[in-house]
Amino acid sequence: MRITTEILPQRQVALIIEVDPERVEKAMRQVARRFAEQFDIPGFRRGKAPYEVVIRTFGREVIFEEAVEALSQEVYREALDQMGLDPYGPGRLERVDPEPLTFRVIVPLKPEIRLGDYRALRLPYEPPEPTEEEVMEVLERLRRDNAIIEPLSEGVAEPGMMVTVALRATDAEGKTVLEDELSFVLGQEKPPLPGLEERILGMALNETRAFELSWPGDEARVLQVEATLTGLSRYLLPDLDDALAQTVGDFETLEDLKAKIREDLAAHKRRQYDAEYAERALEALVDQAEVEFPPQMLEEEIDDLVRDLENSLERRGGDLETYLKERNQTLEELREEFRPQAERRIRRGLVLYQLAREEGLAVPEEAVAQEAQALRQRIQVSEEAWMQLQPEISSSIRSRLLARQALERLTAIARGEVEAAAAPVVEEARAPETEA
Repeated sequence: MRITTEILPQRQVALIIEVDPERVEKAMRQVARRFAEQFDIPGFRRGKAPYEVVIRTFGREVIFEEAVEALSQEVYREALDQMGLDPYGPGRLERVDPEPLTFRVIVPLKPEIRLGDYRALRLPYEPPEPTEEEVMEVLERLRRDNAIIEPLSEGVAEPGMMVTVALRATDAEGKTVLEDELSFVLGQEKPPLPGLEERILGMALNETRAFELSWPGDEARVLQVEATLTGLSRYLLPDLDDALAQTVGDFETLEDLKAKIREDLAAHKRRQYDAEYAERALEALVDQAEVEFPPQMLEEEIDDLVRDLENSLERRGGDLETYLKERNQTLEELREEFRPQAERRIRRGLVLYQLAREEGLAVPEEAVAQEAQALRQRIQVSEEAWMQLQPEISSSIRSRLLARQALERLTAIARGEVEAAAAPVVEEARAPETEA
């Protein structure tokens, strides 16, 4: 058996495997013997027909094709061993030449990821602090939450009052497009129809008015509106003082309340900023990394995205066929639409995978078992079903936790908290999963 290789783009290699004629002949004789044992051949007991008779009975081409089928798998495995290849997935038989018998097989190789000097990656870390305006916005919300509402039996709508309005709006064809009863504070809360507030001002309790208003976002579309003031209340806001602070929580003074608001706002802003910072760090690492992977990997990722869409549609009572018809789209066009997203997911996942390897990160099995057990309690499945699901679930949990670790390490590197030095490398790690 002679083997030559041809390096192809996108982490693929072509194996050209030429099989010795003697081996082909031996394989054909094995096929002929099997045929003689399986089929009745006139003049011979099963298994006793000579090779030449079997060839004449079934045809040399049929016996040759069966031998080629058997040899293709056999010589492919031998070629992989001989060339020291560890493929990403199954090879693809591209061509078979009969004389001499030669197979051309496209072998997808495992991805190759080069992160470069990732320990030198730096991004400015400047989490924002809450402004005085944001603190006051929270205080105003607290005032509104603790406002005193005093219903009135008579009077007219004035700024600062809470009004309840029964609305009915129709379009030019007389079709009702809005029919509801709304409550809002004049001058403080915006009603759904622009201009409604101005029309309500000065209305007496139980008064009805008819007027025209433009449809929100479309001034050319005029609505005929009928509004009745069905409720009117004084809306008394508490003062911004120590009494308010003592009302809303365990605070002695208004300054204590403000300090707590600032602390909570700062923590919220920090969480948001940290998530955005981690995303920017990952994008920066992906941009500088060199990532190659076989086309087969991309197609499998697209398969996952299509399955995710199918599952989502089924949960909402739909199906993929109807979805494609509504969009006037074929499955092939949908797969092409998903291709950039799938490629992005692969690159991000592989980069995190490689970072985890080079940083020597690992997930404690106790953490995996703990999350798996918590999930089992939530989904309430039988022991038998859980035994079947557990390996895949544990693998997914392990991958997700490893991705989280890798992202945390990357964030620390970008902030300058990890020195730019050689990092340990572990031999095996599972590629982390990332969100789209």
